Order: sequence, then C-alpha cells, then structure tokens
Amino acid sequence: MSPEERPRARASSPIEPAALPGRLPQEGDPVILTITKGTVKSVLLWIRRILGWATFSYVGLLIVILIALEWWGERSWLFSVFLYAPPQLLLSPLIALTPLCLLFRWRLVLCHLAAVAVLFFGYMTFRWTLRPSPNPSAITVVTFNAGESNRAQFHDFIAQEKPDIIFLQDARSRGLELAAKHPEKFAAHLGRFSFISRFPLQKMTYVEGAKWQGEPIAARCETTVAGRTVALYSVHLPTPRQQLSRFLGGRRILGDLVGRKSREPGFGAYREWLAARIELARNLAGVFAQEPLPVIVGGDFNTPDHGYIYRLFSSQMTDAFAHAGRGWGLTFPGSTRNPVTLFGPWLRLDYFFVGRGWKVIECRPEPGGKSQHKAVLARIEPSLQP
Repeated sequence: MSPEERPRARASSPIEPAALPGRLPQEGDPVILTITKGTVKSVLLWIRRILGWATFSYVGLLIVILIALEWWGERSWLFSVFLYAPPQLLLSPLIALTPLCLLFRWRLVLCHLAAVAVLFFGYMTFRWTLRPSPNPSAITVVTFNAGESNRAQFHDFIAQEKPDIIFLQDARSRGLELAAKHPEKFAAHLGRFSFISRFPLQKMTYVEGAKWQGEPIAARCETTVAGRTVALYSVHLPTPRQQLSRFLGGRRILGDLVGRKSREPGFGAYREWLAARIELARNLAGVFAQEPLPVIVGGDFNTPDHGYIYRLFSSQMTDAFAHAGRGWGLTFPGSTRNPVTLFGPWLRLDYFFVGRGWKVIECRPEPGGKSQHKAVLARIEPSLQP
C-alpha cells in the first residue's frame, strides 16, 4: 500500500458507533423494548384491576369461610380443622396483598381493614359488656381443668375471688389438695371430678347418658342456693389433640380425605371420630335438656365457641361469657410461643352455661398465662323465673 493510500484506508474503516460508550441511539438501531407513557398507564391499570379482583375475592371467600365455620363446623372435616387453628391465619393473604395495594391502589386497604375487623370483632366475638355493680344475691362460681395447671397461679386466683362453688376437671389429687386448703367448705370427689362449695353438696354421680368409649365425661351434683335445689354439672369432653395430630401429621391424611378407613386403635378415619364426637355432644345436650332443676354447667368442653357442637349447648342454655363477658375470653393455650397470636391463647374452650332460673352478671377468665387451661369465673344470681 502506498503512503498516499494509507490515510484513505483508515478513513474507509471508521470505528463502529456501537463501540463508543455513551452513544446516543441512532435511527436504524434495533429496538428491544419500547416503554411509552401509554404503556406505563396500561400496565398500572391492569395491576390495579388485578389487585381489585384479588381483594374482593379474598374478602368474599373470607366471609364464606367464617359463615361455614360458624354454622357448619364439625360437620365438615376441613372446617373442623380450621376451628382449632388460630383464626389469625385467615388474614395471612393480606401480608402480600396489603403492601401492594398501598403502592398501587391504597383505597383497597380499607377493605383489608374491614376484613380484620370482621375477624377480630365479629367472628372472634369481642364482648363489650360493662362492669357490673356489686350484688349481694349473686354467687361466684369458678371452673378449672386442673390437669396441666399452675397451682400457685390458680390458688392466688381463688384466694382473691373467694368463689362460692368450684368445679374441677381432671382433678385427681388436686381436688383433695384444694379441699384441704378450704376446710370450711364442703367437698365432693368422684374420679377426675371435684366440687368444692360453701353450700352443702349431695348426690354426686357420673352422667350416665353421655360416655366416651365407656368412660364418663361429666359428673352431676346437687346443692341448695337461696332455698332452691340446684343441679351442678362438671364437664370434660375428650381432647381432640391426638386425632388432630394424627390427621395433620400425614400418616393417615390421604386415606381420611378420600374416606378410606385404615384401622388403628380407637378410630379409623378422621370422619369417624368427628361423627362420634358429634353424637357424644348430642347425648350430653340431651341430658341438660331433660334436667328438671335449675342448672349450672361448667367445664372444659374442648370445643371452640363456633361450629355445630358449640351451638348444641348455646342454643338451649346461656353461655355466660357470651352474655356478660368482656374482651375475647380466650382460655387455651394459656402459655404459648405462637407469634401469629402474639404469644397468647387463641381458643375459648372452657365455659359456664346456665339454664332457666339464673341471670349472668359477669364472666371472665383468670389473668395470667402459666396454665394450659385458664380458669373461668362467673357471677350469677337467681332470677324470678322458676
């Protein structure tokens, strides 16, 4: 190449513009993605629509689930499991949905807040009852599952409240121990049940009309209050813990879901256990319905305050806490490490029910959380109804 041609060769081979850093786009360059104002507007519109559909679908499904839990309950294996789960889990979709709505459609958060309010103050039945004024004609009753309790906490509660009648379940030697601490009161013991009362006690027997696999689940006793003979019932329905653990543990879950009965001691399918539990509750509710005396029923029902079994009892007797409680009245588990429930209890399993002849003026669980089941206190007075 001649010297005259060299500069011309360099000029005919310029550096490609694409190799220059920071080069501005040129006409004819390939286009990978075009984002215009209209594109952004369209994408945001679709995001807002999807968030709206998701929010309204979630709220509608939540309401359907809560209604089903309340009125169907144990008659469905799926709802029966949810009855014992922390209800706060039903709010878990909001963990993702609410932040997205805050970014793209903040007004939908009002629907989320409404769902939270329905769960906490509707389904979980927050009570607003005012504190009652002292009434000398009222009596104070306490019920307590003493099986896995904190003795010091319970004894302090009893010393402070000075109840007239104490109903104990799963008592065994603890009933005798408590009676020894109160020699001025009358005591009656039968198996796992104990009554301790400032009124004389008589005719303590097991409830024969409702048994679980041949074992009694309630005891009856009589006493006299304000000149009237009163029937006292202490109830301890069987715990669902073993069946729920077996079912959720996966060993038999597939067979249960399709209705296959794989036999093992006690019960086979989870549905079979549910049917037996419902039958037991019906039998016990029938005993209460046939009781001719004014009745006070206290105990560990191992049944949440929602669902079919709970309504068997609440439909014919007054749930003391539902009538005159304050707050949520949660009694189980008293000691928990569950962050979903803010490390507190999430179920109301312990109750006082009263029949005709009684007016409930107050009901509340014991303070503190060291016991597995919290004791429940109720103050009731004789009504004019015979």
